[in-house]
Amino acid sequence: MQIETEFCATGDQPTAFVIEREQVVRSALHYILRERCRTRTFATPDDALAHAGEAPDIVLLGVAILQGLDDAALSKLRERFADAKVLVVAERRSDPVARACLQRGINGIIDKPISFDSVCNAVDTTLAAPRVLNVLPHHVRVAFG
Repeated sequence: MQIETEFCATGDQPTAFVIEREQVVRSALHYILRERCRTRTFATPDDALAHAGEAPDIVLLGVAILQGLDDAALSKLRERFADAKVLVVAERRSDPVARACLQRGINGIIDKPISFDSVCNAVDTTLAAPRVLNVLPHHVRVAFG
């Protein structure tokens, strides 16, 4: 017997922000998540901060964005999206910036190449995981092959 659980029991879709410099990746993530989440895409963190009407439930953040942020900008982003879970989209799981983010409190890494199933599974798993204070987040491995 196979049992499927519905992720959003109330029928409300979570809000996902995709902050990614690469238009192709940003568009692909939006396309993948469009039926699962209310998805907003941004090319820069400043755009996300300026145009965000509501706080997101999850943020998919490109590793290139993180490389260009100084500590003040990163703190501002963390403060604004304090309740959101964060997944970093990186070329590979071993990316030093992405790995350092695991130590700083992100919820996981999405490896490229991205796929429909891998992104949806990562987002669903991350949103369903309880937030535990003072515990390092788990690593979500979503790339296959």
